[in-house]
Amino acid sequence: MAKVTLISENSSRFDGVDRMGIGVRVWKSWIWPGIKIALVAVIAVALVKIAFFSSAPEESAALPTGQVVEPVISPVLGTITNDVTLTANVQESPAVDAKVPMMGTIDTVYVTQGARVEAGDVIAAIRNEKTPTAAAPSSPEASGEPQAAPAAEPEYEWNEIVAPTAGTITKLNLIEQQQVTVGEAPVSITPASFIVKGTIPPAQLYRLATTPADAQVTITAGPAPFTCTELRIASGAAAKSSSAAEDPSGASGAAETTDTTTVTCKVPAEVTVFPGLEANVVLHGGVAENVLTLPITAVKGQAETGVVFVQGADGAIEERPVKLGLTDGTLVQIAEGVSETDIVLEFVPGADQASPEECYIDPMSGAEICGMLGG
Repeated sequence: MAKVTLISENSSRFDGVDRMGIGVRVWKSWIWPGIKIALVAVIAVALVKIAFFSSAPEESAALPTGQVVEPVISPVLGTITNDVTLTANVQESPAVDAKVPMMGTIDTVYVTQGARVEAGDVIAAIRNEKTPTAAAPSSPEASGEPQAAPAAEPEYEWNEIVAPTAGTITKLNLIEQQQVTVGEAPVSITPASFIVKGTIPPAQLYRLATTPADAQVTITAGPAPFTCTELRIASGAAAKSSSAAEDPSGASGAAETTDTTTVTCKVPAEVTVFPGLEANVVLHGGVAENVLTLPITAVKGQAETGVVFVQGADGAIEERPVKLGLTDGTLVQIAEGVSETDIVLEFVPGADQASPEECYIDPMSGAEICGMLGG
């Protein structure tokens, strides 16, 4: 009897294990995959509804609810440094003419073509015979006829053609016994010096209330910045004449510079430069300290006089004339017309909002270069 009971208990145990294994397999093979399929179907239906059947917003929701407000500012105290920066290059100094100071005849020429002269050296001597005075008749001889006075030695006045500057004689149109007249330029001398020459837009001349006597020059990849002296600004007819003198052939290239304003200054003798080197030139147009300023975008007009648009307490805009001072291309000095308490439009109504000047330091030359933002 004990043996039969033992076999029965083992059979019951194995039947339970089999039933549990069958349940696990059914869960993994049928129930869990079914749940996943159902979840995927629900998510897919939701996405389709969102994509194709979502309710459109009402039209009124797209209508603007605000209004455009013009930006405003007030004049503030500041300092304006008015430096005009331009690009240029190094050139040999132009030839200088030695002119004839007196009408007469060339007596002696002391120099030759290509000779080196110093300022004040005599190039040639000029003589001019004086008009003889009428001679008084001599006392009559025994024959009773007056005798002619003996001919007097001719008298001359003398003068000299001198070198106006030191340099090399590059033109010498003189020979002895040649007749010359006052103002002729038969001799040209090219100095052993250099100039820096560049161009400046005519509109920038408004920024130069007075013409500076010198400029700060930085040679690209050259020596330290130096002061360039004998500054000259030539515009209009003067610039055209200068271009024609430098290009006597009359080539079309000279005619193209008719409307160009040129800036030239002399390189100091102790600074080593070479023709063709590029340079940056800074013209100091003055400094205005502790003055009222506005951005140039707020002013209609940028030189001498202008108009600003002042906003009243009720929001109304009033045009007000102002007197202008210095400008640095970004800010402009307001000399008269508004105060610190006034509120003005930051941008002139209806005007293109041009980008102000952006200035940066050239890492190669160390010079400040200014240009239009976005240009």
